[in-house]
Amino acid sequence: MIALQTHWSWLPAIYLFLGGLSGGTFLVSSIVRFASGDRYDHLAKIAPWVSFISLAAGLLCLIAEVEKPFQAMMMWKSFVNFSSWMAIGAWLLFVSILVFLICALFSTPRICTALGELWKPFGTHAEGIVKVTMGIGSVLGFFVALYTGILLGAAPSIPLWDTWLIPALFTVSAMDAGASVTIAILLAEKDERGSKSHVNRLEAALLVLIVLEGAVIAALLTTMSGGTLSEALSASIMLSGSLAVPFWGLVVGLGLGIPGLLGIVGLTGVVKNSSVSRALKVAAVACALVGGFTLRFVILSSGIHGIMMSPDAYQAALGIYQIIS
Repeated sequence: MIALQTHWSWLPAIYLFLGGLSGGTFLVSSIVRFASGDRYDHLAKIAPWVSFISLAAGLLCLIAEVEKPFQAMMMWKSFVNFSSWMAIGAWLLFVSILVFLICALFSTPRICTALGELWKPFGTHAEGIVKVTMGIGSVLGFFVALYTGILLGAAPSIPLWDTWLIPALFTVSAMDAGASVTIAILLAEKDERGSKSHVNRLEAALLVLIVLEGAVIAALLTTMSGGTLSEALSASIMLSGSLAVPFWGLVVGLGLGIPGLLGIVGLTGVVKNSSVSRALKVAAVACALVGGFTLRFVILSSGIHGIMMSPDAYQAALGIYQIIS
């Protein structure tokens, strides 16, 4: 049996998922807030906090994985080489979490009122601060989602991660998670008639994202299967090896298949009972999030190091692999 990647444990997988969920949620929820005139109270109050807390928790998981966590937290000393994606990403995440927090504070009426009492300009310009942070945060959210894939590409010794398809996959998956969380929050809105139209639009967008995510996964596995021995072995781990069950069962079946099927059911209006329809939407959201996390875990665990061998030995090993697979 091929040994899985164990240098990075499950903590980075949590960061990769929460970081993507954070960026995707902020971007998607901000688009809905701009489109609706910010009339959904629950979305305004909850979504920025989801983004902030998710990113903060994810960063704690990532910091806990490094050898010197306290040194890593001293960014002005540890991340000064801006030719490195690690340094660029560290400052991107720092600015993002700050913008997400400011947006969350000023989107929460009680906190906003307290800040206005503390310093009058905060109360006077609160609406403008929210709009500015939503705009800036949307751009940052996209790049936070993108960076979760770029981070893996910083390890060129692992062929599976050293491709633009990984950042593309994680970004699409992050938007998937963000749309799912936004749908879940909108389902709790008091203005059901008003939010229903946005839920339907998000469900349609989610179906497109599911198809796109499936296409990127297929492109990744096809590319890896026809690549070097290490790439082919990584693909085989997911397709038929030790991670085949979580990949096919949780990533493809639960994470893509069920949300896609339930999304089609919701858009066609087959289910007339509103309570059942709402329950199916919640189930689709839960399945999409479980599949999103499992995707990161599977990609992380399948990343085996490049195999160094002579061209002749490589051709022989590749031939044997193709025969047994």
